[in-house]
Parts: sequence; structure tokens; C-alpha cells
Amino acid sequence: MFSLPSSSTLVCGLILLSASTVARAAEPSDSPRPVKVGVLVSLSGSWSSLGKNTVAALRVAADDLKSESPYRYHFLVRDTKLEPTRALEAIKSLHRSGVQIVIGPQSSAEVAMIKPFADAHKMLVISQGSTASSLAVSGDNVFRLCPNDTREAPAVVALMQQDGIRAIVPLWRNDTGNNGLHDSVKKAFEAAGGTVAQGYRYETSTTDFSTATSEVSGQIDALVAGGMAPSEVAVYCAAFDEVVDVFHRAQSLPTLTGTTWYGSDGVALSAALVGDAPAAAFAAGAGYPNPIFGLKDSLSSKWRPVSRAIRKRTGLMPDAFALSAYDALFVTHGALQKTGGVHHFSKFRAAFLRESRRFSGVTGSTALDAAGDRRSSNFDFWAVRSVNGSYEWVRTGTYHDGLLTVF
Repeated sequence: MFSLPSSSTLVCGLILLSASTVARAAEPSDSPRPVKVGVLVSLSGSWSSLGKNTVAALRVAADDLKSESPYRYHFLVRDTKLEPTRALEAIKSLHRSGVQIVIGPQSSAEVAMIKPFADAHKMLVISQGSTASSLAVSGDNVFRLCPNDTREAPAVVALMQQDGIRAIVPLWRNDTGNNGLHDSVKKAFEAAGGTVAQGYRYETSTTDFSTATSEVSGQIDALVAGGMAPSEVAVYCAAFDEVVDVFHRAQSLPTLTGTTWYGSDGVALSAALVGDAPAAAFAAGAGYPNPIFGLKDSLSSKWRPVSRAIRKRTGLMPDAFALSAYDALFVTHGALQKTGGVHHFSKFRAAFLRESRRFSGVTGSTALDAAGDRRSSNFDFWAVRSVNGSYEWVRTGTYHDGLLTVF
């Protein structure tokens, strides 16, 4: 025979049902909210050391944010091989996956290629390595957490002047970033009273550098024949990992082995260079200091633990570019907390700008200028040196707040 439940049983059941319903309703808001972040980096092409360290830096940052964040970051990593067309295809793929926040790409040529798409499709691009001043455009969706080439040029020119260099022969890669470095260094060096030869610009597809090195050698000889002392002439080389092949060719030319070389941020801390003994030996003999966005020693208690965590994952020494990717996620996180998401893109973009001015991370203040580039003008110089029978990158000087210090 069927019997109805007692009133007390019915009440208890309703209470339990109500509590269960409330608990289930609360679960979504209590659970971490997923946020997709696109990552455009070179993992198997030139400058892959920065690409690998960038991915590691972002994962370390995500781990460090877990305890305090209502978000869980899912990184959609794309290997661009430092090729602009690959970067464009990658950002289109990310857009189809619903991504609106992109960290990278690391080169200016790639940023120039994807910028129109990012602006048209409301995607926020945060580059950790692009330095071309030609991309310093206010009001767009590209932000760069590193100083542009107009800030890097005074650093390397100050070092050249201290070393007594009166003339330079440029050798540079034909891409947006390295063209910008060449132009800014030329302008700054000439403004300081120096002479800049025509130099030689090589294409990104170049693999045989015999013509390039012969041209540079001939221009050095011409300067010396014109009355310049050999010790007053230097090569300024703006490149990426292909500098290994440049040095393989240069080591067979007596003029180039006897000339001082200066480098650029695209080679500083390159694993490819120290991993090639003949090229590393040439670099060590040529002096070859490379300026790169620098880290303040006063902040070492903040950046050293992060640097160690990244190096543990990759086996590579991270630079300030990679560490700025770590800071980029924290700035992004702060903007998301203020807006609750990216669905109102203009509000999120404005919040990102405000957060960049407020935040101070492992790389110091992340404040951006009117064009969305980092205001900082602090640089470190790194050079290849023989240490205990192997070649390593050694910090040889700093240019912080306009003051040059050589170790």
C-alpha cells in the first residue's frame, strides 16, 4: 500500500534539495574562470632562446597567480619561427579560437605583419621583444613591454664613444626591427660627431655571408686608408642567430678579426652563439658587447627567483625580454580583475593601460609611453667570454638612466 511521507520528512527533503541546488548554483562562480591567451613565439627558428624562455615565463607567472586569481590561464602557443607570414596565420588561427589577448610576437617584422589584423579584430597584442620605433603608434592595439630602438641607440653609442670609436661600418638584417636599430644608431652616432659608413644590409633569407663580410671588410680598409686608426673603427651588427654564420665567414678575413664589433638586443644571450665554439671564439675576440633591456640590481630579490624558475624549465638564461613576458601576464591579470573580462574590449584596453602605469614587477615599472612602448631606458651589456674552458654570456656593463658603467 502506498503511503505519503510525513510532514517532517517532506520538510527535511525540501531543505536538503534547496541546499543542494544552491551549492550547485554556486559552483560555477567559485570555480576558476578560464582565460585563453595566445602566445606567438619562435620555438624552432632564429631567436628561439627568447621564445622558449617566454613560454616558460608565462607558465611560471600563471603558477604564481593561482593562489590569488579567479582566473586560470590557458596558453595557446604558436611557433612562428620568427617568420612574419607564419605570425599572421597564427594570429588568425587564434582569433578563430576566440582569443583576444596575445603575448608576442617577439620581432618587429612579425608585429608589423599582424598589427592591421589585431587592430581590425579587437585583439590586444603585448610584444616582449619588438623594438622598431616605426611601430610606435598611439591608439592602436599593440603594446610593447620593452623600450624601442630610440632608447637602445644612445646606450650602444655611449659605449662606442667611451671606447674611442670614431667610425662604424654597419652590418644588419633587412627586417623591421633591425632596420630600426640601424637607423637609430646611425642617427645617434652621427649626432655625437662620428662617421657611419654605408655598411651592408643582408636579406632575411641569406645563408652565405661571404659577400656581406667582404663588403664590410673593404669599407673598413677604406676608412683606414683615409687616415682613420684601426682602433677607431668598429662594426655595428644588428642581427639574430644568423650571426653565427656571419662569424664563420668573418673569421677568415684578417681585417674583421682585428676589428672591434658591437651587437644588438636580438643576439644578447643567444644560446645558438655560445653553442657554436668557432663563432663564440670570434665573438669573444671581437669584444662584441650586446645591449639589451636591463634589469636593475636593486630588484634582484624579485627577478632572481623568477629567473631561476624559468631556467629550470628551459636550461637557458632568461633576459629582461623574457621576464617582461612574466610581468605582462600580471598586468593582464590586473586589467581582467578591473573589467571582469575582455567582452568590452575598449574598457579592457583602457584598463590594461592604467594597470601598466600602476604595476611594478620583476622588471620594474611597466609604465608605457603615449605610443604604448615601455618608458624605461635601462640597458645591460652582455658579451661572450671564455669561462673555465667553455663560452658563456657575461654581463660587462650597464646603461641605466643615462649613466654608462663598464665592469
